[in-house]
Amino acid sequence: MKFAMIRCTLAVICAMAVSSATAQTQGVPGYLPAEAEVREAVASSPDVMTVEARRDATLARADGIRTGTAETVVRAIGQGRQVRDPSERYAEGQITVERPLRLWGKADADGRLADAAAEAGQLTVKDARHEASRQILALWFAAVRAGQARVAAQDNARAAAELAALTARRVQVGDASRLDGELAASDHARLLAALATATATEQAALAELQARFPGLGRPGLATEAALPPLPPLPQDPPERLRTEYVQDSHEYRLAMAEEVQSQHQAKRVDLERRPDPTVGMFMTVERGGAERILGVSVAMPLGSAHRRSAAVAAAADAEAAARRRLGAERRLGAEFDVLYRNLQGKRAAAQAQADAAALQRTTAERATRAYRAGETGLAELIPVRRGLADALLAERLAAVDVLEADSRLKLDLHRMWDFDE
Repeated sequence: MKFAMIRCTLAVICAMAVSSATAQTQGVPGYLPAEAEVREAVASSPDVMTVEARRDATLARADGIRTGTAETVVRAIGQGRQVRDPSERYAEGQITVERPLRLWGKADADGRLADAAAEAGQLTVKDARHEASRQILALWFAAVRAGQARVAAQDNARAAAELAALTARRVQVGDASRLDGELAASDHARLLAALATATATEQAALAELQARFPGLGRPGLATEAALPPLPPLPQDPPERLRTEYVQDSHEYRLAMAEEVQSQHQAKRVDLERRPDPTVGMFMTVERGGAERILGVSVAMPLGSAHRRSAAVAAAADAEAAARRRLGAERRLGAEFDVLYRNLQGKRAAAQAQADAAALQRTTAERATRAYRAGETGLAELIPVRRGLADALLAERLAAVDVLEADSRLKLDLHRMWDFDE
């Protein structure tokens, strides 16, 4: 009976070890959600649809800028003339057609400003889609991480249940003390509580994922024991990747587009310092139609200090946009440095965790052999098994951290889930 219990315990520990070892050699379906599902989830995201609506409004306003605000004005005047000597009354009237002109290159400036506004509007949608993809990735790996914790807790609870059952039988036949039975039962209860907590955490993570992005499947890594091998570090030089990360970033491109838009806006406002004339034609009927007058009118506003102040303010806004673009460039460069260094550090940590788990497996095997030989008791074996369980869980979570960091870097480099259209 004692030998059977020892074999069962060793089998459980070995199974946990094999499960962790195969995590480095076997791929697991569901490493990432299918691209078609992600595309659909991003397209149906309320945040993305909101930005798309704003983009449509921006494009409509850009068309209005290109067309201009000048409108043809028709003015009609009716009047009566009364003559005393001889006493007569005449119906008279005037019809005027006027239209402001866009001179001094203002029409071309409006066209360039409209194009810049439309470009910025399109980039806001691309940036929103990318941000939604980031949210999906974060929620997905949160569910994966919770699933791995639940799988580890489930394996531990199953092993503890088997050990508790075997110890109970040994107590019945007098091959183990009552203290050993209580220790095994309490360890089983503790691991059941940990399993319940891990299950609740996983269900909460899955619920948030499904609520935020309906239609995405359940992460395969959250339900299976094996993990894919650690991805290699990017082969490109970090300096090249850093430049690519910054220049291809939607945030940086949007900041550049807004800078260009502000520059065009400043030029357009500066042109307003030259006022536009309003040209019209009119026809006047006098003395009941006895006299008809045709003429041309020209109205020219006199520029004021307000126009100069508006031009100075627009130039300052353009300068601020340039500074924002520079700030975005530096911030994105720092963001890449953090992501790249995190990936390097997490990959090294995952490898160290794998080594620690291997050493812990060796320790567990030795403790099991000592228990089988009667050199130690169950009170000494249980802490060793707890250490092995903790090491295996740490190995799993460290591997998930590497997968997430690698996926995030690829996403921001537009090497996966690139939905720019």
